[in-house]
Amino acid sequence: MSDAYQDKLLLSLIQAIYETVLLPSGWDRIVADLTKLARAESGAILGFEGLDNRKISLAVKGVQRSALLDADTLSALDEATLAMGLGAIATLPVTLANSAPWSSALRRCFGEDGKILILLVSKEGSRRIVVACFFPHAADNHLAIAAEALMKVLPHFQTAFALQKAMVNEREKSTRTERALRSCATSSAIVTADLRVKFANRRFGRFVDAPGSFIEFRDEVLEFQDVELQSEIEDLIERARVNKHDHHLRWTKSKRTGVSWIVSVDFLSFGSDTYRFGNVFASNEPSFLLTIRELSRNTLLTPDDIKSVFGLTPTEAALVHSLANGDAPSDIAKRRGVSKNTVHNQLASAMGRLGVRRQAQLLSSLAVLSFFTK
Repeated sequence: MSDAYQDKLLLSLIQAIYETVLLPSGWDRIVADLTKLARAESGAILGFEGLDNRKISLAVKGVQRSALLDADTLSALDEATLAMGLGAIATLPVTLANSAPWSSALRRCFGEDGKILILLVSKEGSRRIVVACFFPHAADNHLAIAAEALMKVLPHFQTAFALQKAMVNEREKSTRTERALRSCATSSAIVTADLRVKFANRRFGRFVDAPGSFIEFRDEVLEFQDVELQSEIEDLIERARVNKHDHHLRWTKSKRTGVSWIVSVDFLSFGSDTYRFGNVFASNEPSFLLTIRELSRNTLLTPDDIKSVFGLTPTEAALVHSLANGDAPSDIAKRRGVSKNTVHNQLASAMGRLGVRRQAQLLSSLAVLSFFTK
């Protein structure tokens, strides 16, 4: 095999190793090219997690999968690699003369007479990933050349495994974050410093879409009709960016409309000490958990929510919903075309069902309920 062909094969193999980060199905091609590079008769890449809690991943070339997955073969490889350090290479003679306990199992798998070159490419706890190449009747200088070739791809294997692990962890964090946000009892969104929304729960969407809302989505960016609210949120994001470990909470009120909000911002980071939902994004762009609540209205609460939770009649639920949104009993009576006494009687009936005596207690109950409706 010419040096030019060897170099071309090495570059192709390195590229394939990195491609497997996104396309794990490419491992069979890698073990085939690796066998060619080492000039071996057969080979395998094997990942296993000890013998008590065995989780096997396998790619082979010229070896029967069933033979490699045989309990005796796995036990032999486990014993042979148990004391190896990361990046270490070992040679296992596979001959009839070898009386080691693992020799017969490896002979059945790889061949009757030869040597197996083993490279430990990853070791994490009890989990190991090894490259094994079989050379029948191999001379020592041939094995030395093969070992040198395997060592050239070792750092690329390790980088690819690290990238793959990071992607799996990131995917798990993303899943946990979305699940947490969906079940969150407040209207929350993950945003960037320029107010671009990366993820928002349903409550946040309902808050933005509510009639008369002071916020709207435009091309996935939050736009504010109230300059005081936007200024407060931008200030909180900047504070969170600087003081990453703190929870930033503020009450703000519009001078123009009198509408009030409670706003909180948290910096999302990779650090376990600041983990709240975790940074679920592959980029290094800072992200923030924004939670916002309008105090003047219960726009997220519907008459059906009130009816189903408190057991009110449709008329009582509609009345209570109007009160929660700031309507006075006299305004409700006028809009419905009924007397004030009728409205007061319906309100008294609703309060009796809830077990409260004052209207302030009723509104307090509704405020609590509004935090748990989706």
